[in-house]
Order: sequence, then C-alpha cells, then structure tokens
Amino acid sequence: MRRESSIPFDTRGHRGLISVRIVPNDDPWASGHQLVVPDLDAEAFRGFPMCTASLRYHGHGIAAIMGWIQVITREFDGNVSVDLAPNLDHTDPFYTYGYLPTFFDAPANPDHPDGTWRADTFLVVVPDVIHSRTVQSIAGFSWGYRLESGRPTLLDVTPVSATGWSGHNAVLTKSHPTWTFT
Repeated sequence: MRRESSIPFDTRGHRGLISVRIVPNDDPWASGHQLVVPDLDAEAFRGFPMCTASLRYHGHGIAAIMGWIQVITREFDGNVSVDLAPNLDHTDPFYTYGYLPTFFDAPANPDHPDGTWRADTFLVVVPDVIHSRTVQSIAGFSWGYRLESGRPTLLDVTPVSATGWSGHNAVLTKSHPTWTFT
C-alpha cells in the first residue's frame, strides 16, 4: 500500500513543499538491493518500504542549500541512532546535504525481531550555509514499518512537530558533539 503526504515549510524567506512517497518494495532486484546485499534473497526483502522525499521551493541558488537528518528508533530493542549514509563523513550529521536535496531510503531488515522500525526524517538548514556547525530543523515526517513474523507492514507518513526535533537533541548531540541543533 502506497503512503503519500505533502508537508509545507518556510525557510530563508521562501515557501516550499516536501512531497513524501513511500511504497512497498515489490521487486528488490529492480530497486537495486543486490548492490548492497550481494547474496540477496529477494523474497525476504520484498514489501519493505522505499521512501522518497522531494522538494519544491520558491528560493534558488545558495538559499536552496539544505540537508536531511534522519533519526531511527528501533522500538523492539530501544536503540535510537542518527542514520548516516555509510560513504559520507560520519562527523557530519547529514544523511544528505546540497542543493534542493532529494531524500531516499529503503531499509530492509528481515533478520530483525518483530517490532517497529521508525524513522523521523528532518529537512534542515545550516542558517549561514557553510560558516557554522549549527543545524536548524525546517520540517519533518515520521515513517517506517512494523515487522511481524518476518513480514513488514508500512507505517503511515505523519508530520513531525518542532517538539519531535527537540526530542532528538540528546542523540544528535551525543553522536555529533561538534554540532549545535536548534
């Protein structure tokens, strides 16, 4: 079942819209999972979510440089962590950063115990773009899946409020002590 949502935001004097689309992965081979899991058992990975969040924004140029930060909560074991792309600098908190960045994630964990895997995903800016190590949340959304007997059920996309962002301050600060999260 497809999940979609639109989340408005304002930053740097311009309005924008996050378009979130989550679909079950019906074909792990076509989606490229064998690139990260060489011995892919496609049937075990089938049905896990693929999340894409794209931006429409009335600003352009330097004003459109933003990032995405994602915090994962594995409710089945209580683990909360900042999700980082494995090939980027782990001292930075960003899943991605750049000009009108598109967010994409396709978690598939068929070996996890039953329970909920939830992501809080935030569109963020560094207010002065490159001069400081301060991150400000613009908007966010929650998504994920519930695993039961090895089969995932997608969670609804829900907006995350400013208190949701501030609720992750401890894990963000612990994981990235040279950054400030406002």
